[in-house]
Amino acid sequence: MADVGAEVANALHWDLAIPRHRVTAEVDAGVVTLHGIVERAYQRSCAEAIVRRVSGVTGVNNKIAVRAAEDRRQPSLHH
Repeated sequence: MADVGAEVANALHWDLAIPRHRVTAEVDAGVVTLHGIVERAYQRSCAEAIVRRVSGVTGVNNKIAVRAAEDRRQPSLHH
């Protein structure tokens, strides 16, 4: 039997839409709880969709927060 936790971590790691080291997953009896902070709502929903496709996952609690990064359009002022 495959380790569901390892499969979930692998799926999140290899999806380029998910910022690495910003999303973590805990697995308990097939239910995955996602934690972390991302900059865009699509990244949150993408992480959930990826995890739902992993064999052995029976449910997902998505606790990923969406927080926009500081506005990058403003040029930095370096003296």
